[in-house]
Amino acid sequence: MVISAYIGHEETCFIINRQTTHPLNTSCRLSGFDTIFYTGGKLMFSRSVGGFFNGKKSISCLLRWIKGRLLPPLEHIHLIDSGQKILKRLMIDDPLTPAQVLCLVAITILLMTFLPITASAFNSWALVVDGRVLAVSPNRGVLDRAVSEGLAGRGAGAAGVHQLVIRRAVPGEGPLFTDERRLEDVLAAYLFPQAGGTELLVDGEAKLVVRDRQVAAALLEALKKEYTVGGGVVTLAGNVSFRDVRVPRERIMDFDEALSFLKTGGKNTARYIVRAGDTLWDIASRCGVSMEELQLANPGLTPEKLQIGQVINTNRAAPVINVICNVQQTEQEEIPFAVEQRKDDELYRGQTRMLQPGRPGLEEVTYQVTYLNGKEVRRDVLSRRVVRESQNQVVAVGSRVMLASRSGVGARLAWPVVGSVSSPFGQRWGRLHTGMDITAGTGTPVRAAGAGRVIGAGWEGSYGNCVEVYHGDGVTTRYAHLSSISVVAGQQVERGQLLGRVGSTGNATGPHLHFEVLVNGRPVNPARFL
Repeated sequence: MVISAYIGHEETCFIINRQTTHPLNTSCRLSGFDTIFYTGGKLMFSRSVGGFFNGKKSISCLLRWIKGRLLPPLEHIHLIDSGQKILKRLMIDDPLTPAQVLCLVAITILLMTFLPITASAFNSWALVVDGRVLAVSPNRGVLDRAVSEGLAGRGAGAAGVHQLVIRRAVPGEGPLFTDERRLEDVLAAYLFPQAGGTELLVDGEAKLVVRDRQVAAALLEALKKEYTVGGGVVTLAGNVSFRDVRVPRERIMDFDEALSFLKTGGKNTARYIVRAGDTLWDIASRCGVSMEELQLANPGLTPEKLQIGQVINTNRAAPVINVICNVQQTEQEEIPFAVEQRKDDELYRGQTRMLQPGRPGLEEVTYQVTYLNGKEVRRDVLSRRVVRESQNQVVAVGSRVMLASRSGVGARLAWPVVGSVSSPFGQRWGRLHTGMDITAGTGTPVRAAGAGRVIGAGWEGSYGNCVEVYHGDGVTTRYAHLSSISVVAGQQVERGQLLGRVGSTGNATGPHLHFEVLVNGRPVNPARFL
């Protein structure tokens, strides 16, 4: 039989647990598990099935029954608050035997010993996590600060989903804490379960955590294998090391995740200064990043409002560990042949004749090639071996000049520009068109039709930018409407030498070359000389 007595400041509560029924008095029987409350001089019974009943008898009846019937088989008693009421009732209503006095003295000692602890338990607070009482403290502030500091220091989001409740403690539940630091550690151990792992460091800086050293070593081998080229020697840039750690489980990466992070988890930070004509697409293409990456690296960037001189961040993914591969490669390469020119006065200027065809040579070149993360970044020549010598090309170049004769037979001149004739020499709209118009795009090179001396180079009224070349024997060529001039007066030029570029300066309706041939100052049809 077990009887527990709780005696508070305002109420006394007996909890009786017994296997058989005992008469409380002739008018009341209790059985099973019963709770008896004495409050304000009234006796109340609460049966195990629930409910309260007002007792009709005085507390002395109960105490007398307890003294006479229950004290001999008493197994244990829990007492809270003052026990003076019971002692007083027992002593007044009925004299006590020596054995009963000893029992009451023991009860009094228990009350005096455990009363402060039990009273403190009524004023304590419990921290309940996921329905489990994790800690009890007489100071609620200790619990509040431990929760707030513990989560703030580690990041509440990493803890997952948990239910944390702080409520009044029930006596006897949970371990007692007064040290906030110890409580923080206990809370962290529950919310942030940790596991052992191996941390990978590059130049002393922690990069990631994997399950163990075997996984870390296999990770580096896989990275090396991926960037090995042609059986070359592979090394890792920087000092890579391992150390054993304990971290939250969610920080430990699996193999594939860690390998991907090593290849792209870093950042390359660079800047680009906007120039005239730049678009966001141009910048992204030039810097090797996507437009989405540019916009992520530059919050608030408006592509339509780029300003010259504006600084754009061009962050892009970069490897955490750089892999260097050095390999020797031997390649066969052509040796270009040289062109040897020989003057031939049997040929007119501008004419050529092949005397000997050229043939390229062949050589073996051994290079030391350096790859960084699979991309070639350097190539050094180690050796060369000629397999076949090259053969020069020999070309006869004409040096003969044929100029206009007094009979009007023309000299042979080269076309000054590549294009089509849009307006020939002759009468046009009732006037003589003194030259030949050759249509070509603005900036097309204009070359000398023959060797000679520049006698004019500059602005010439309706001709615009104009160049005149005297070839001797009274023959002059004129090049008009140029966009730019590349020679100066008095300069000697060779056939085919650049004089300027096609334009539309002066009196011109579009880009073209106005080409004239003059013999003794009189314009003649250029077609006769070409």
